[in-house]
This record gives sequence, C-alpha cells and structure tokens, in this order.
Amino acid sequence: MMELLELIEERLIEELKPEVKPVLEAGEYLIKGGGKRIRPLITSLACGMCGGDPKSAIPLGVGIEYIHAASLLHDDVVDKAESRRGKTSANIVFGNGIAVLTGDYMYAKALSMFAVYGNLLMIKIVSRAVMEMAQAQVLELSKIGKIIDEKTYLTIIDGKTSSLFGASFAVGGLKANWEDWEVLYRIGLSIGRAFQLIDDVLDYEGNPEKLGKPVGNDLKEGKVTYPLISVMDKISREFVEKVINRKTSEEGIENLRRMVIKLGGTENTKKFAKMEINNAMKLLNKFPKNEYRDKLMEILHFIIKREL
Repeated sequence: MMELLELIEERLIEELKPEVKPVLEAGEYLIKGGGKRIRPLITSLACGMCGGDPKSAIPLGVGIEYIHAASLLHDDVVDKAESRRGKTSANIVFGNGIAVLTGDYMYAKALSMFAVYGNLLMIKIVSRAVMEMAQAQVLELSKIGKIIDEKTYLTIIDGKTSSLFGASFAVGGLKANWEDWEVLYRIGLSIGRAFQLIDDVLDYEGNPEKLGKPVGNDLKEGKVTYPLISVMDKISREFVEKVINRKTSEEGIENLRRMVIKLGGTENTKKFAKMEINNAMKLLNKFPKNEYRDKLMEILHFIIKREL
C-alpha cells in the first residue's frame, strides 16, 4: 500500500502541468499541504480487488484527487476559511481569484485525465459526482443558520462527500472491467457517509492540534450536523437558533457543543457511522478475497477509528 501511495503522490505533482505559474503554485501548495489520499488509494485497490492492475488505475485516482482538491479550494473561498490542515489556506495566501480559478483548472484537468485513461462511462460517473457535490454545497449554504432534519443532512453529505467516494470505487472496478460497478458505487456511498459522520464528530470532540483547526467550527459557521440533529428533541430550539445565527457569545457556542456531547450526540453519530461501515463490509465480502480487499477493509477500520 505504501508503494501505491508514493506513486500517487508523485503523479499528483507530475500531472498538474499548468502553463501559468500561479496556478502551479496554488495547486502544489494545496497538494503538498497533506491529505490521506484515501480516494485515489481506494480507486487503485478496488481495481486490484476486481482482478486488474492497481497501478493502471493511479491516473484515474489522481484525477479524482484533483476533483477533491478543487472542491477544497472552492469551499475555502465560500467559507472564508483561514486555515486548511494546519496551514494558512490557499485563498488567504494567493487570493480568492487564483484559488477559484486553480480549482477550475483542476476540475478540467481531472476530466481530461479521464478522457485519456478512462472511458465514457467513467466520465459520466465522475461528472455526475461533481454535479452532486456542487448541488450539495449550494444546499448546505442555503441552510446555514437554519435547523435541518436528518433527511436534509443526508442529502447534503451524500452529495458533498459520499458521491466522490462512490465514484472512486466504481471507477477502480471499471478499470478492471468489472461490470457490476453499481455495487462498488454503493460501497463508496456508505464509506463516504461514515467518513463525513466521523468528521462531524471530530468537529465536536476532536483534538485541535491533530485537526489543524479548533473544534466547534460548524456551529460557528451556522451549520447543523448529525450530532446536534440527533439530540434536537432534548435541547431548546430557541437556544440553538441563537447559536447558529451568531446571536450569542463564544461561551454560548461552547455551551451548546458541550451539551451535544453530554446528551449523546457524538455517540449517536459514531453508531450511525459504524452502521454504514458494516453495510460497506457486507458488500465488500461478496468480492474476491485477496490482498486488495484486505487493504480496503483496513481503510474502513481506519475511517471509523480516526483519532478523536
């Protein structure tokens, strides 16, 4: 797995190749800023699990990572973020304009890589994922400062996070000529849900030093996520509305964060994430048992046990 990760890292820089220097600088700044590369790794491992050469799927995984990186660049501009993975965010370093346009370049670069190394079905799957990501981001923005229900929350995270995980699995399988790609896509959807659910837990009770940012950011930004949704029946709606509409102090935000933890909101979220991981494992167990499937199982365990 380490060899695959090293090859992915090399290819991420090698394939960028913009002709305009600021695009290269902003792109490399984000890429070299870190990241677990779970999505491109999944693409290669899914290919190997389905009987293909995992290295042949690396360019496709790199394309998917470019899409993920582009979404981060755009998100940071929209959210007016000041940091990303413990570093000053690209929008602050290079300005909003360069950050947005570098993201546009990376989206286009990803699709061009799928045109070269993939096929029409892969392009369709990945393009659909990008559309779902954009729509989910717009839906999330429209709900800032509002209390949302579980259905709306799942619509947001399925588009924002799960769709690209689903595409990662499906594309890897298709590279190995595996016909039943829709099952692979469903595995990715469950993994993506679990990944985002744990992210939401980390925002409530994570270690700020390991996160590279303070906890409670979602509440400060007016976003309602599953830990809070799961205990809304035990908290004053009026109090929550004050917090997410910035009509209270930092102390009020902190009080709500602690209240959600105390009432079991983060534990409820971990249980939900484990259920999604179990769903993914059941589907994975239907595939040929080999070293690549074992590595995918390891990634599932990693996602659910990320350090809090």
